[in-house]
Amino acid sequence: MAVLLLYATKTGATAQCIKVLSEEIPQCTICNLEADKAAIEDFDRIILGAGVRDGRIYKPLRDFIKKNHAALLNKRVGVFICNEKPKETEDILERNIPAALKEAAICMESFGGYKAYAAPKEGADPLKGIFVDRIKAFSEKFKT
Repeated sequence: MAVLLLYATKTGATAQCIKVLSEEIPQCTICNLEADKAAIEDFDRIILGAGVRDGRIYKPLRDFIKKNHAALLNKRVGVFICNEKPKETEDILERNIPAALKEAAICMESFGGYKAYAAPKEGADPLKGIFVDRIKAFSEKFKT
């Protein structure tokens, strides 16, 4: 039961969420889409995560979903976003995630986040604005 954590981040909020997820899900593999190539055929469970800017998920994840849409439909998939406006989560997911993938997903969630100019400074709590309880609840769906 191999789990792949795929993500794209700008301010670092998504990377912080991936770090918490990796601590919650044993023996998972992490892939930063901006630095690594993802071999999704080796995994049966995939978590996709990205930050949001101006209502759109970051381009590396958008492009990955477009390119791998059919393959993702054959996996157990979860999607999370990091956005500082949780009330807009449903609208963001509706506009950015293809309908078939939304239907097939085990879960979709917002883990909170922060605006680029409000990212935690060095030495500050890197999880400020992140809903760690949501991350832990989300991870439970990928442990079984």
